[in-house]
Formats: sequence, structure tokens, C-alpha cells
Amino acid sequence: MSRTKAKGFTLVELLVVIAIIGVLVSLLLPAVQQAREAARRIQCTNHLKQLGLAMHNYHDTFQSFPVGQFNGQQEEDTSQNPNRSTWFIALLPFVEQSAMYDTVKPSMGTSSANTWDANVRNTVVSGFVCPSDPWGGKVGVDGFQGNYLANATHEVMGRWNSKEASMMSGLFFAGSHINLKDILDGTSNTLMFGEIRQSPQENCTIGNYWNGWAMESMFCTVFGVNSPAFDFVPSGAMADNAWRLTQEIPVSPGAMTAYPLRSAHPGGAMVTRADGSVSFLPETINTANLQNLSNRADGNVITSF
Repeated sequence: MSRTKAKGFTLVELLVVIAIIGVLVSLLLPAVQQAREAARRIQCTNHLKQLGLAMHNYHDTFQSFPVGQFNGQQEEDTSQNPNRSTWFIALLPFVEQSAMYDTVKPSMGTSSANTWDANVRNTVVSGFVCPSDPWGGKVGVDGFQGNYLANATHEVMGRWNSKEASMMSGLFFAGSHINLKDILDGTSNTLMFGEIRQSPQENCTIGNYWNGWAMESMFCTVFGVNSPAFDFVPSGAMADNAWRLTQEIPVSPGAMTAYPLRSAHPGGAMVTRADGSVSFLPETINTANLQNLSNRADGNVITSF
């Protein structure tokens, strides 16, 4: 009698096939992740481009950029309402969010922004969210917190409730009324918006658009792009809410605020310049060059990076 050989894989053949598939998957996965990140970066670029256009439309309407934060003093001062309001709120009608603006408008003359309609404050506006940030679209203690901040200064953002606020070198700060003619260095050489990463900590208020108490909606360039330095906070009471990327250190009352450019994009962060163009700033950019980009009228030459 003849015997028929059974068809199928041997154990060795099966292990070889599994190994080959594993190698192929390991080669393919990084490519898939890179493709996804490229798509997210394109979407982030589009968000920042739309914000630049919206800001220019605001300027065309009112002949200046909006106030960085209307008051934001540590003390509640209802005589200067809309207290704690930020540039984000002023920009809402120009990013197709007129309904949100109209809902809170009746409250602007009588109360602080962090007490306005909760449904509006907690509404996530997708155009202000970087899709690469795993914590993007966060709703914090006062409401929606975004990934795009406005350029305040090349120095530490200190003494937000004093005359020194008006001396900041960027485009947005407490009581600011900057217009295009004030940008002496040229709109292509001056930053308007930049990215930050949201904090996983529940009470951290970086990117807070609804309570401009200590310039939470603005960045400075005292630190480099994606700096591992921690964010300073304005008082000892808020020190526990700081998002620290390094070890804990004491923060004394009256400390300054310093929110640097950070992003979840590998190698750098996206920015919008004052002319509305969007570009990618690498982590390797010279700090002096970065600070020159943040200063609207220092007269310094921007070198290549």
C-alpha cells in the first residue's frame, strides 16, 4: 500500500512565516505613524493659517489687533470689565463662532470672563486644537484650553497688572492695542501665534482662554522651542498647578509667568507669523534668533535656521 504525504506547514515553516510577518509589520508601523503625523501636521498648519487670516480680518475691521487680555489683574476689578477676557474671545466672530460670542456678550459689561455661560466656556473649538497633542481639546477649571497661544514678549511675562505690561515686545499683552504699523521689524519677521502642549494635570491652566488672570493665553520666548524647563506661575497659591517637565523646585509668591513654545510634533513647533504665513520652528533654532522673532521692533536681523 502506498502512503500519501500530509499537506500543510511544518512547525519550522510556520515559525519562519511568523517571523517574516513580524519583520514586515515592524517596518511598516513607523511608516504608518509618520504618515499619520504628517497628516496631523498639515491639519495643524491649516488651523494656524486660519487663525492668522481671522486676526487680519479683525485688524481690517477694528484697525488694530485685539487686546491680549483685557485686564487680568490679580484683584477682581469689575470697573474694568470685561475683566479676564482674552484675545480668543474677541476673535470668536472671525472664526465662525459668532453664536458663542453673542451668548456671552451681555455679560461682558458686568462680570469676569471666567463666570460667563458655562456651556459656552466648555465648548471645544476644534480650530484651536493641535491634533497631535494627546491632551488637546482639554476643558479645564474655567473652560476650554487650547494649543495655540499669542505672542506676548521675548522676555518673562511678569507683572501683568502693572505699567510694565505695556512695555512687552510682542503683539499681545494686558491692555495691548498693537496694529500693523507698530511691527517695525516687518510682519514676516514677527511671530503672531505659536503652539503649546496641554498639561495632563487637571488644574493646570496653560492655554486657558476664559480667564486671562496671568497671561495663560500667551507665550514668551525666554526658553527655547520644546524646552524641558518648567512654567513659572504668578503666585505661590498657583504653584501646585504648574506643569513641570523637570524636578519640583520652590516657587515664591510673585514669580513670573513663562509659557514657552512646545508641541507634540517631532523636532519643533508650528508658528504663525504676523503676515499670516505658517512655518515650523525647529528645536535647534538659536535662542537669540527665536527672541528676535518674538520682538516686533528690535531691529535685529533674523538669520537662517
